[in-house]
Amino acid sequence: MRRRDFLRSAALASLLGTPLAGARAAANLTTPAPRLVVLDWGLVETLLALGITPVGVAETEAYNDSVVTPLVPAHVPDVGLRLAPSLELLQQLAPDLILINSSQESQRAMLERIAPVRAFAVYTDTGAPYRHSQEVTLQLAELCGRTGAGHALIDATERVLARSRTQIAARRARLQGPDPQRPLYLIRFFDGRHIGVYGARSLFQDVMDALDVANAWHGPTDYWGIGVAGLEKLAVSPTADVLYFDPLPNGVARTLSSNRLWHALPAVAAGRVATLPPFWGFGMLPSAARFAEALTATLTRAPATDAAVATQARL
Repeated sequence: MRRRDFLRSAALASLLGTPLAGARAAANLTTPAPRLVVLDWGLVETLLALGITPVGVAETEAYNDSVVTPLVPAHVPDVGLRLAPSLELLQQLAPDLILINSSQESQRAMLERIAPVRAFAVYTDTGAPYRHSQEVTLQLAELCGRTGAGHALIDATERVLARSRTQIAARRARLQGPDPQRPLYLIRFFDGRHIGVYGARSLFQDVMDALDVANAWHGPTDYWGIGVAGLEKLAVSPTADVLYFDPLPNGVARTLSSNRLWHALPAVAAGRVATLPPFWGFGMLPSAARFAEALTATLTRAPATDAAVATQARL
């Protein structure tokens, strides 16, 4: 089994073992949902978590690699790029609605030649994507006649976050140190010298706040909640841990072990660095719940295993 396929299977099994799976079970399957083509992955993962399968999704293979779960079923047509879908295929699918996010509004006039378009705003200049995700989840549920499933998904996500917060707090209590939970940088590599750092206005920041986990990054972010920085910026808070997302870009994967700037960072030199599995950084409630569980698993590892995990983290 390829590593990518293993990650998909493991993540799907994890999701089905959490209360999020109950949101699908709560769907009223007697009312047919509208035929939806969806060009935003956060909307896709939410619809799938509600038990609704779109008739078309943009970039399905990339979605499955990045979002990981819920997977887009193999029979769902790939309608092309999120910013340049196949109009011919859209016409053939004859959807009742085409769903986009608010940053895709420039496509509206083109898409409305085929079907009505509805846009949803989760990531905005005002931030709070977690709260917006709750609101949009209810809007999607109402649109599809699955109001009960919408409330169930919100409640289940809240339970995942509450459980994760409790586990992290219990870990802190066991450590009994003056500052047992160090702040952390949450990054994604662009190349060997440049990174994206998640902070204010990101879904990950909202989850970290809910889990009472401190973010070491206080620099600017765009409305997606990510700041672009040089690798050296991770030395600003020398006591912070560093977590980064797989997969690494090809060039970085080949050269990170010999990257002197990387190894000079305090967190790396001290072995306080680890990887997180692939995540779509601009998702909604399913991504929030999965991130909470992945972050909690990383932060609550026994001390004896931390160094070993960090050593294996492509250093």
